[in-house]
Amino acid sequence: MPRLPRVADTTSTLSTAVFSQLASRAAALQAQGRTIYPLHVGDTWMEPPVEARAESQRTEDHPGLHQYAPVQGMPVLLDAIGRRLERLGRAVARERLQVVNGATSGLSIVAEALLDPGDEVLLPSPFWPLIRGILAKRGAVPVQIPFWDRLDSIDVEATLEAAITPRTVAIYVNSPHNPTGRVLTTAQVDAIARVARRHDLWVIADEAYQDLSFSEPRPSIWTRDDLQDRYVASHTLSKSYGLAGARIGYLHGAPAAMATISAVQVYSTYCAPRPMQIGAARVLDVGDAFLAKRRDEFAEAGRRTADVLGVPHPEGGTFLFVDASPWLPRDAEDAMPFLERALDAGVQLTPGASCGDHYARFVRVCFTSLPLDVHERALDALRRALG
Repeated sequence: MPRLPRVADTTSTLSTAVFSQLASRAAALQAQGRTIYPLHVGDTWMEPPVEARAESQRTEDHPGLHQYAPVQGMPVLLDAIGRRLERLGRAVARERLQVVNGATSGLSIVAEALLDPGDEVLLPSPFWPLIRGILAKRGAVPVQIPFWDRLDSIDVEATLEAAITPRTVAIYVNSPHNPTGRVLTTAQVDAIARVARRHDLWVIADEAYQDLSFSEPRPSIWTRDDLQDRYVASHTLSKSYGLAGARIGYLHGAPAAMATISAVQVYSTYCAPRPMQIGAARVLDVGDAFLAKRRDEFAEAGRRTADVLGVPHPEGGTFLFVDASPWLPRDAEDAMPFLERALDAGVQLTPGASCGDHYARFVRVCFTSLPLDVHERALDALRRALG
């Protein structure tokens, strides 16, 4: 007997409110004329370089501007990506590249290409809130491993080994990290690589913050010789170049993965938007000065935010992840009392639970969503909430 229409089990846990349970309260305060500083979503305030902006792409300069683009990506962008990857540490053949509609779409395509329902993926936590849902909607099992908030005190290899089962097929690696602002050391990357090779795992490298390391950049995991047959890396122009609304990213990886990934792209979004690909190609080649300025300003905002919260300065990325226990009642089950107090003071933060099941008493703070002078006013509001 056919079942009545219902949504799929794999999507039943997904929600559009992943970033905050406080949206309606924030909206009500704004309706009263209150200023609410948005330190909850990882956007960036700086407009992109002129060459990359939507208004700079004109039909008279680019005939066919509004037609479908090639599935793999426009040649001009593929060439720019190739040059960019070589500067980042390793040349990647053109046939191993795929342009996608931003990193969220790209990682969803990776999940569809590499994972079967029931497959387990090691998910060091806390983590980017969307990755749990991306894996779950594929029917894969995210195996949450407390990791990033205790990185200096754990044996990385042993911690990952303890989570391996016969169903484990991949590990998700994001460095610089959302939400802790940590960056993996070479020794820690070595440990992850050993686990991946020992158990024949895919390494899914989320490189969203590759350009936002605030000290000497460290080689990304995908550049390693010993992982070339088992990695897929995802990059985005959203954080580095302020192109979040353009929805442009790219993937590259092992030859065995990339042919399937390109096929899945056909049946997902088909192609990325042609005008935005042209802008992306330009900024990858000419955006280094913009990126350096952006990185310096974000690092300063991160330091100021960390000082207010009394935590170490971020090593990279756009977030800090803070245990809110000092500002919570002892019997509080989660961070909601502090989140509500912060919101009443004028600052919206992200509940730590969205970044992992072990982090109900934590909060995530974005330090890149506002210009530095406005961010200072947000920090003043945060100080009032801290008491």
